[in-house]
Amino acid sequence: MKTLKSVLFICIFFLSLQSCQKDNSDVNDPYADQEAPALPDIASFAISFEDFSQVSSRREVSPRTIDHFSHAVANVVTWNLLLTVNLVIPIAVLDEAFHHDPVYQGNGIWLWTYDVTDDQGVTYQAEFSAQLVPSQDEVKWDMYISLVGNFDRVHWFTGVTAFDESYSHWTLNHQPGQPESFMKIDYDNDLSQDLETIRFTNIIPNSDRQGSYIEYRETTRSTPEYDRGYDIYDVKTII
Repeated sequence: MKTLKSVLFICIFFLSLQSCQKDNSDVNDPYADQEAPALPDIASFAISFEDFSQVSSRREVSPRTIDHFSHAVANVVTWNLLLTVNLVIPIAVLDEAFHHDPVYQGNGIWLWTYDVTDDQGVTYQAEFSAQLVPSQDEVKWDMYISLVGNFDRVHWFTGVTAFDESYSHWTLNHQPGQPESFMKIDYDNDLSQDLETIRFTNIIPNSDRQGSYIEYRETTRSTPEYDRGYDIYDVKTII
């Protein structure tokens, strides 16, 4: 009986020690009881091309204006195709994150893990993490995507968002077979000026069009006819 009591005492002692260690760990982690940061807005990834869907219906349009408009449309169509092809997976995976709850990993890091199936029936496995960076009032994000039997934990994109959601900066890597830097996305929401802008910049290493970009901006401070616009810059041809 004495031996049994000794064993029980030792077990209780170690359980108490583990409990104390866990409590101390929670106390030392200032983010343990904090909610996960809000997921980034899809708008920080997306750009609207609907304004180029049809030519202006105004009757008095000069041939020169039509030429400029046609040239702009051609360039926007090119960018639209480029962005649509390369953003369809990350946007779909990011959008799916809103339907799942993250698990706290410690040290101000949360992790969303889930599957997402595209329109073709292909299922991707996603690991989306958020890490608080209090010194800069930012959240650092990283997305890893896997496709069973094809590729494993490809670092698809990384970025930061401001605590107040006033800006975000993203770096998108290329396809799984080309995990090099591909596109930089800069989003800014200037509430004081009621102005939103999003810029996509080509950052492909050794590309002859590295530095080219398209920027979309929208505001309600201008007249209804001119409340949004696009800037397109090509390192070979200034538009």
